[in-house]
Amino acid sequence: MITDKGAFLLDLFLVIIYKLSIFMKLTVVLAGKVRDTDYQRILNDYAMRLNSFVNFEFKELKVAEDHPLKDKEIAKLLELGKDGYTIAMDVNGESHTSESFANFLNETLNIKKNLVFYIGGAFGLGKEFVCRCDKLISLSRMTMAHKVALLVLMEQIYRAFTIISGHPYHK
Repeated sequence: MITDKGAFLLDLFLVIIYKLSIFMKLTVVLAGKVRDTDYQRILNDYAMRLNSFVNFEFKELKVAEDHPLKDKEIAKLLELGKDGYTIAMDVNGESHTSESFANFLNETLNIKKNLVFYIGGAFGLGKEFVCRCDKLISLSRMTMAHKVALLVLMEQIYRAFTIISGHPYHK
């Protein structure tokens, strides 16, 4: 059983190890905006947790909600990931268990150093955008609201880092 002091020391140790990997960056980009304050609070909590492991950034790109992405919006999304290994969250993407996702994340960050995950809005990301990404990953074969997909992705990224580091969050 880990005491509060033991948990603190473990967290401190993990922070030091991952902050030494200062050049590793992970960005999550949402084509849309989360307006629900309860979701924003939870997302901010995961963002803080993730910054203990990696240079983490969350970006929202305002897009029209009444039609698929237009060329201008696609260009803006691509610009946000121009220096990174781009990963589109798509129902047709590769499926993972939490453990295999952790392995993928660990291997990819060690090689690429800069990962950018994209989540689409009500109309998704669209084929034109998805075909320009380096990889497609599926969170589920089911369709879900973008704010739910965002929460699931951030939790799974956090879980992946805890698996990699041996943190007791993942049991």
